[in-house]
Amino acid sequence: MKKGLPMLTKTLSASSFLFLLTGLFFTCAPSVFANEQKPALKDFVETCEADRYVQPIGEFSVDVYCDDALGTNISVVKLKFDAPMVGPYTLTKRTWQGGDWAFSITSFMWGTDRKSLYVATEGYNGSGKAYYLNVETQKSQEIWSMSPGDCGSVLTGMDEKHVHLQNIPCDENKARDIMIAIRQS
Repeated sequence: MKKGLPMLTKTLSASSFLFLLTGLFFTCAPSVFANEQKPALKDFVETCEADRYVQPIGEFSVDVYCDDALGTNISVVKLKFDAPMVGPYTLTKRTWQGGDWAFSITSFMWGTDRKSLYVATEGYNGSGKAYYLNVETQKSQEIWSMSPGDCGSVLTGMDEKHVHLQNIPCDENKARDIMIAIRQS
């Protein structure tokens, strides 16, 4: 009697074999897919990488556009809908772009919930400010503005209570670490 997979396929029905194979795929797949997830914090200060950066949890992505001298620009995209549809997105209007938060960014970071996105901009082409975006309602709010001598900011991380960023000094001054309280909504 032969041992191994060839014998197993002869003794099992085709549907049983397919069931086992499917179970094996879904058992192995989460680790494969988790390794392909884009990071929650993305820094474009040195290099722009045009791509779709999918929200780690939720139904949104950030699309990044590398527009050379016009800066690194973004839009927010709703990737999936459930019925009933609620909010400002529709099947034919999935993208949110506009306002100073989308223009000439240095970095963005997904919050720990399903609706928060933080964006920092540079001050040459952009506003030089940092923003909180509620991607579900398409509402944005300025959370930091550069001071004289700054050329913008870059997000560096977050903890349970704060968003962390650094200012980008225009001159030889040292960058400052800045903590901003996370919005409670």
